Amino acid sequence: MWRVSAIIAALSVISAAQAQQLNDPTAPPQVTQTTTPGAMTHDLRLQAVQRRPEGIVAYINGQRLQEGDTLPPYAITKITMNQVVVRHQQTGAEMTLFIFGDALGSGGQE
Repeated sequence: MWRVSAIIAALSVISAAQAQQLNDPTAPPQVTQTTTPGAMTHDLRLQAVQRRPEGIVAYINGQRLQEGDTLPPYAITKITMNQVVVRHQQTGAEMTLFIFGDALGSGGQE
């Protein structure tokens, strides 16, 4: 009799352990990234470009910016009516943000 009880107890422990390993299919995906602070990227979204009396301005991530302004860790180097060129202040890498067209990075970054 004690053997049956021991087997039932062992099976219930195993079942509980297996149930804890199941993932909830309705839960949002859990993403973990290991990056160094220098390797982190920042999503920049060019939302609009506007010609104003003081010059062309770009709206990136909700902020109005002109050439020479900074959006850490980037500096705005060039603004045209179709694109904005930004330069990473630490690495010097340049990135072009597009607002129109079928080019890769359209409405975002390349």
